[in-house]
Amino acid sequence: MRRLWIVGLFGLGVLFQPGRADAAAAPSPLAELLRLLDAADKQYAQIHDYTAVMLSRERVKDVLQEQERVLLKFQRAFKVYMRWLEGPSRGREGLYVSGAHDGKFLVYEPRGFQRLFTAALDPNDARVMEKSRHPVTDVGIGRLLEIVGDNARRAARNGVLRVVDRGPGEVAGRPVRQMEGILPRDPQAGYYAYRVQLFFDDEQRVPIRVVVYDWSDRLVEDYTYTELRLNPGLSILDFDPSNKEYGFSTWRVQVPG
Repeated sequence: MRRLWIVGLFGLGVLFQPGRADAAAAPSPLAELLRLLDAADKQYAQIHDYTAVMLSRERVKDVLQEQERVLLKFQRAFKVYMRWLEGPSRGREGLYVSGAHDGKFLVYEPRGFQRLFTAALDPNDARVMEKSRHPVTDVGIGRLLEIVGDNARRAARNGVLRVVDRGPGEVAGRPVRQMEGILPRDPQAGYYAYRVQLFFDDEQRVPIRVVVYDWSDRLVEDYTYTELRLNPGLSILDFDPSNKEYGFSTWRVQVPG
């Protein structure tokens, strides 16, 4: 009996050792990041359209640009309307609808001679890329998830992804979960960047901010989606250049590449 009593006490001591059960139950930061990305993918699959005000800051040609504030309307499969509200490009409007307008990105500039016409450009036109790190076809939460998800899962499979769980936080007044992924500090490794910070909205379950650092650990991209409304029921008119709320001119100029 004495032996059984001692063994029983030893078993209880192991079972109730402080912190042991919690440590076993808590997922690793890597597992938690992959879980959040999977949940975001499932949530995004239920989103048909959304609106947001995007805060954007990029390093273009080695120069960190001023922050811009852009009204964004997005609808699947790929329709996007943008109006620059603040920043150097204030007043500009852009519209891209996959399969329409001969595959061109329609751009209206409110100043100078350009205000008289709508420019129709290739999405990868050099003049567009002079002012942005990405073509219009990369805009939106869906593409963000594709790029980040592909890099994170590939690096995890290769055993080279280090993840730091930064815990709860707040972005634009909304509670978020903060995660940071650190990739090989080698551009030849084939990953998008060296370090990426992600902020997942607790309620909407999609990332509403992403901050990207290059292999010199310099800020190169910072995008925040504020005032995000999911599935508001956007109409055809929201992606029609003839919408009377938009400034697009009926005189359209095809801009050669």
